Amino acid sequence: MSDDKGPFAVSRRVVIGAAGAAPIVANTDAGAAMQDQAIARCGEWLALDAEIDRLGNRWSDLETVLVRQKRWERMTPEERGELLPSEEMDAIDKQLEPLFEQREAWLEALPTVRANDMLGVVAKLEVALRVMVHQQGDGYDLFKATMDELRTARCPNCWAPVCKR
Repeated sequence: MSDDKGPFAVSRRVVIGAAGAAPIVANTDAGAAMQDQAIARCGEWLALDAEIDRLGNRWSDLETVLVRQKRWERMTPEERGELLPSEEMDAIDKQLEPLFEQREAWLEALPTVRANDMLGVVAKLEVALRVMVHQQGDGYDLFKATMDELRTARCPNCWAPVCKR
């Protein structure tokens, strides 16, 4: 992690991921993404969320292998600990814990980051949609449909795209 212990203290892995994710979130070039802190911060959050998903999927794959090949569900915790894939699962668990905390801290800080334009607003809404994907509570379908519309919305006066792609 960086020496900055603020709400957006970042690891090198997240910075590298965010550098690529921010322009995608904003559907614009990297220079424009860095002009708006909302776009940059949302890109960092989305990169962190993607890393959590990647680790979670790997953990799930390992569990599936163990269940199929070793009858994992019938083993004692001691027997599970003796298996090689479980060592990787334990390592993933240790990696995930601080990432979950970091993702939550960043999410709590995002409302204080002001978007400068519609691209920043859309970036913040992309993060909100991703949070809703995890929860899929009330309003999820409406929010998802509205985000799809916002991505393709046009100005009623000049018919130009509200968010450039």
